[in-house]
Amino acid sequence: MIHGYEYAYEDMQCVVNGYPLENFQEVEYGASKAHANIHGRGAVPVAMSRGKKDAEPGRLVVLQSDFEAMNMAAPVGTDPTDWKAFEMIISYAPEGGIIITDVVPFCRVNSWKKGMKTEDGHQTIELSLTTGIPQLNV
Repeated sequence: MIHGYEYAYEDMQCVVNGYPLENFQEVEYGASKAHANIHGRGAVPVAMSRGKKDAEPGRLVVLQSDFEAMNMAAPVGTDPTDWKAFEMIISYAPEGGIIITDVVPFCRVNSWKKGMKTEDGHQTIELSLTTGIPQLNV
């Protein structure tokens, strides 16, 4: 039985600092939390500890046009690693489904690359990000 639609790429919207990206190709974000087994007497764990929580490295791949638009909004002579921290809002709106919105706070660009090769028909720019812990379904 079909229970509804799963998210499709066409159902996504990504907004960076209030600017809706029309030409993004990939977005990744996440979080991790350390858990460790605690051993007492014997060979098996007797309890589990909870450690710190942290954001996983983020990733945003955009077409050249969106990259240039974001960079033009920055001060002259800077590159993406100089951008101030920004917020990414990602919404998933499946046809006939419930809209889910995630907020990724405090995004900073660690690295970026720009270039093309002979076979390319378009240019993509990958931004590697350090982010805050994503807030899901806000």
